[in-house]
Amino acid sequence: MFASSTLSAQQWAAYDSEGFIDLGRVIAAEGVTKLRQRADDLSLGIVENPQIEMQLDTGGPYDALAGVVPQFDQKTLLYRKIQGLQHDALFGSILRRPLWRSIAGKVYGPHASVSLFRAMIMNKPANQGTILPWHQDGGEVWAVDRDPLVTVWIALDSATVANGCVEVIPGSHRLGLLSAYGSTLGDLDVQQHCPPERVQQLEVEEGHAILMHNWLIHRSGVNRTGSPRRAFTFCMMDGRTTSTLTGDHYPMLFGAPPAVEPYVHQLRIDLAALREQRADAERYALSLRAANSVLEESIATATTYARSLEGELARRPPA
Repeated sequence: MFASSTLSAQQWAAYDSEGFIDLGRVIAAEGVTKLRQRADDLSLGIVENPQIEMQLDTGGPYDALAGVVPQFDQKTLLYRKIQGLQHDALFGSILRRPLWRSIAGKVYGPHASVSLFRAMIMNKPANQGTILPWHQDGGEVWAVDRDPLVTVWIALDSATVANGCVEVIPGSHRLGLLSAYGSTLGDLDVQQHCPPERVQQLEVEEGHAILMHNWLIHRSGVNRTGSPRRAFTFCMMDGRTTSTLTGDHYPMLFGAPPAVEPYVHQLRIDLAALREQRADAERYALSLRAANSVLEESIATATTYARSLEGELARRPPA
């Protein structure tokens, strides 16, 4: 049975209390198979999309992970994540379902526009996987002007304790962000808020989804089985959210994009002009370098000629 297009009052009460709820099945078995195949085809380079990036899973420490790349140098299924999937037709078709509109409306307001922070596959390859430490999804590390509050996590393979399912601390979202920077928790916060007796493993059947508050403390371990553990996850935000790095808004899922403030519009014009001035200055500097090279070559030629004349004069007998 598929999840309803709305959540009941009881479901919202459980979400408010625990910071997560199981939404039930949201994708049929046939659809799950297609999504798994698309993710693997992207990793192998069978399907190419310049708007999508991916990261290799090294099986090592989380802090030692390599950055994202447009494509791997060699064909491999040992990917950790594939991001930018809003630009893929198959994955993108999942993002505008009425259920997500209903959830975002409850969180951000029924008439609020809703934007997308990210849409990606998270994978733990067979007999591998990077340990994701206790963390919260928010804070300054995300470089947005307001914190995203809601994430949907859809299992494309059944998630179990053996293959590194997500583990959470129920109710921990009510603590708020434990640091302004966000992301990985410090040792003292782990000791205080994540004792073993409070940890809950979220085992999820393939095609089923979990709704999570971004401040919910969570982690995941390695995959000790011979099959991958893949999940499609996306984060919905208040549509007014902007990047603190660029001032840009994010892709809209629902509603109209916010109007650009006049000062932001002027800043963008000024920035474009400055970039053009920089490009002109770089071109001029390169032309000076080229002219200088020609001049240095002329000087070298003249010096060689002068020395040859000096040598010729030195060889002449005295008058």
